[in-house]
Amino acid sequence: MKLPSVAPLEENYLCIGREEFSRVLRRTLEKSGGGAFFKILGKMQGKPYYATILIDNRKILAVEVYDVRNGRISVGSSAITLLSNILNSGSIVVDAFPLDDINVKISIADNIDTYNSTPKMPLSELCPAFDKREKSERPENTDALISKPAEKTNPKPRTEVVIDVPQELEPYFRAFCNRVIKYSKAMGIEVSKIRLNARVIKYALRAGEGIHAKLELEGTGYRSPRKKDVEQSLESFVYKEAGRLSKELGKKVVMSSFSIKI
Repeated sequence: MKLPSVAPLEENYLCIGREEFSRVLRRTLEKSGGGAFFKILGKMQGKPYYATILIDNRKILAVEVYDVRNGRISVGSSAITLLSNILNSGSIVVDAFPLDDINVKISIADNIDTYNSTPKMPLSELCPAFDKREKSERPENTDALISKPAEKTNPKPRTEVVIDVPQELEPYFRAFCNRVIKYSKAMGIEVSKIRLNARVIKYALRAGEGIHAKLELEGTGYRSPRKKDVEQSLESFVYKEAGRLSKELGKKVVMSSFSIKI
């Protein structure tokens, strides 16, 4: 599905079951002006699936489910059935994007065939807990908060993450980048930007296919004799994680280029 480029509310959010996904649905719609879309990575009977869902405030508008192993794409009723089974199969990883009313309409127009094929199921049928109200975590006495001067805080610098990969691979490589950022921080490196490009390569003589990736990392950190050791440790971690990714995808991930600017 073609979706607008908007900032995510949640990235790589781990949902344990359908009820927790319902909470993410509500939270995202509270931040939107008309709807939302979600990218979901989950497994069913050990097979990975990647689902893209477009919704408005009350119902599902369009669903597409990609079978990562065999490349088959399901839409409409079969996609909703697959999605429901995925939600029943355990944990899922979710990216959530609030949409205003204009972006909902643009998304419908951009995906009109999928929209026309999808039954407009109420969200409460997909997630029965969707209509249940949760207790607010906000203090009841909001007047005290309004009258209290706002405290000045220094916002934590955010890492810029640029990922250029086929859509079905994005959740895997976004999680990969997050692991690299986390490891870098543990090594004393504050990552300001991470850029990843990956392409599926078909090998000659029917030798199958693999994924060739390039990773660039920028940040601040060591300016000492240990700098070289830290960079080598980070490079080893990246190649180790590429091996882990190969197992997750069932395809060889080759890190053809890796650079660090500190």
